[in-house]
Amino acid sequence: MHATATLRITHALPGRLRLRLRPASLLSTAASACADIPGVLDTRSNPACACLVVRYDPAQTAQEAVLAAVRAVLPAPKRPLRAVDAAPTLPACACACPEKKTSGVGRQLVRFLSLTGVMSYVFVKEVLLKAAVAQTLISPLGLTALIAAAPLLRESVRHARQKRFTMEGFLAAGCVAAAAAGQAVTALEILWIHSGAETLKAYIAERSRRSISAILDLTAKNTFILAGEVEVEVPVSAVKPRDIVVLHTGEKISVDGLVVSGEALVDESPITGRAEPEHRVAGDKVFAGAYVRQGILHVRAECVGDATYLARIMRLVEDSLENKADIESTADDLARRLLKIGMWSTLGTLVVTGSLWRAFTVLLVMACPCATVLSASTAVSSALAAAAKRGILIKGGRYLEEVGKAEVVCFDKTGTLTTNQPRIEEILNFSDLSEDELLLWAYSAEMHNHHPLALAIRHEAVSRGIDPLSHIECDFTLGKGVKALIGHDVIRLGNARYIDEAGIMTDQVQARVRPLSDRGLTVIYLAKNDAVLAALGFANELRPDAETTVAELTRTGVSQVALVTGDTENTALTLCRTLHIDLCRHSVLPEQKADIVRELQDGGRRVIMVGDGINDALALAEADIGIAMSAGGSDVAIEAADIALVKDDLADILYVRDLSRQTLRVARQNFWIATSTNLGGALAGALGLLSPVAAGLIHIVHTLGVLANSSRLLAHRPPTLAVAADPAAATPATTDDLLVRSKQ
Repeated sequence: MHATATLRITHALPGRLRLRLRPASLLSTAASACADIPGVLDTRSNPACACLVVRYDPAQTAQEAVLAAVRAVLPAPKRPLRAVDAAPTLPACACACPEKKTSGVGRQLVRFLSLTGVMSYVFVKEVLLKAAVAQTLISPLGLTALIAAAPLLRESVRHARQKRFTMEGFLAAGCVAAAAAGQAVTALEILWIHSGAETLKAYIAERSRRSISAILDLTAKNTFILAGEVEVEVPVSAVKPRDIVVLHTGEKISVDGLVVSGEALVDESPITGRAEPEHRVAGDKVFAGAYVRQGILHVRAECVGDATYLARIMRLVEDSLENKADIESTADDLARRLLKIGMWSTLGTLVVTGSLWRAFTVLLVMACPCATVLSASTAVSSALAAAAKRGILIKGGRYLEEVGKAEVVCFDKTGTLTTNQPRIEEILNFSDLSEDELLLWAYSAEMHNHHPLALAIRHEAVSRGIDPLSHIECDFTLGKGVKALIGHDVIRLGNARYIDEAGIMTDQVQARVRPLSDRGLTVIYLAKNDAVLAALGFANELRPDAETTVAELTRTGVSQVALVTGDTENTALTLCRTLHIDLCRHSVLPEQKADIVRELQDGGRRVIMVGDGINDALALAEADIGIAMSAGGSDVAIEAADIALVKDDLADILYVRDLSRQTLRVARQNFWIATSTNLGGALAGALGLLSPVAAGLIHIVHTLGVLANSSRLLAHRPPTLAVAADPAAATPATTDDLLVRSKQ
């Protein structure tokens, strides 16, 4: 019976295996078989994708043991069954495939326009020309109604086989009943309203998808490789293992590999979250997704394409996304209740009055809860449109609904609470010179350097109206510092190692500078000839709305705000004290961020994760709601997130939470509008005060009422922010508290 059973390995990592298994009915059996293997941590199955994800401890069990357990539950095939690593030939995953076309706006629009044309014809014929239109089942209008209802009928049959009873079944029953009773116009009216709602939803979804795609397409697609002694530009997809990739200043690294020559400052913040660029030389490893900020590297490619760290993270993100639990629509729940009420009301009307006409009127009113269907969808569609106008891309109504209910918010640091551009936080003066004179020497030495710290010095000097002095010569040492000859003076600007190698570092200077390091500042020393003049402490600039946003989140119902970052302990703790964040997890890897999110979800708490880098992608996918800072964020983070903030405005988190709550309020108001008119119409029909034609008019009236109420969300304004929390009145956690919590 199951001769066509297939097993495919879609991808595998140490400790994690993802399989496609057909038929999907075997998934639960296979999951149970895997769960019995010692060392298997957990299994997750998704029938819509025919997908089984198995997490196991490689120290206790092997991948082959998991595959053997799955093969054991398969029926014997007519030919040997092979588990292969090639791309699966199964149908695309319905829940994760971006190419899904089932709700394309073009097709929905054609359907809606066709029904609009038919309804316009009926309006002209009956209202303007005062001519009767045949509405029997075998009339042109009746047949048109049946043809237009065919997709709903197919959906309702498919759902019935799955023992699911949804709105499609209700609408299909109402349309068939209306056409069979000679009320084809009523059936077409039902289909027209439903088609309009589906077109609006498809349009919003398509616009959001295109906006996200436009952001993702901004990445470079080419790189340079060595062909003999010549650099040749090729597509990233054409790079092969062992190719020598040449990376210049400003370029994104496209492969995982080993540096064979050259040196450069590499910005790995998208991968690790570390704010400062790392000095990379021959023998060091680099990863796809990082940037070369200064210098040139020759990298021997080791992992390319789907084998890179970036690609592996993307596949893990895909697993997390496609296995998220579905939630039932409130509108569907209400419609099911109305259907039950409608069935009993119809039967009761027939028994009590003995009138088929009255019973049919009640059936038409209750079996077509058009306004109920639109109650939530129109509110959500209006809210999504309002958010899009503000530069907030929300990937679905579920995420809009959930974001307002979250109790925990986790923030990444670099690029999220802070910008990627450092600034001078403090100047520690060891000389008789003024700060402006110290900046003059520093700016003059760094005037041609494009290192982020050099740019911070330049910005501070320019803001004070300082013009640099010309230097005779300048010598840069990557990862250490710069030496410039200005007049007869030698100016050095660099880290402690650079100054120490020059033989001018003293114990007294190091002792005075230690408090800056303890505060998490990056320290650069300024020396003139043989004396250290000053130490400059740099910090990434805090976003201007960070403190207000954190305070408002706490005020509006968030029970816990956490900082989850790959940055160092001192830097993370300093930021927590500044923003009054009571939970700090520092120096964590991408996988650990996702584990922390899962810990915070214990007890059923909803968690929002806000981040911008590749290192945040797993946590964004694991959280109930992932919010990406998209203007400067990584492609993977934007893809993994449920909400993208195009303008990188932290206050938009407050806006979208307020919009979520207002949307739910409007939807509940719509439910009252729809339910009251349905129940009132059913009562009027049972009393003989309403005809089937008037039942159709009720659909139009209360549908317009729902649309008008939902349209108020299009003008939704940001909430009025309270004044940021008074630091004196707040009770921030102590350093000891934060250290204890960060290690728990």
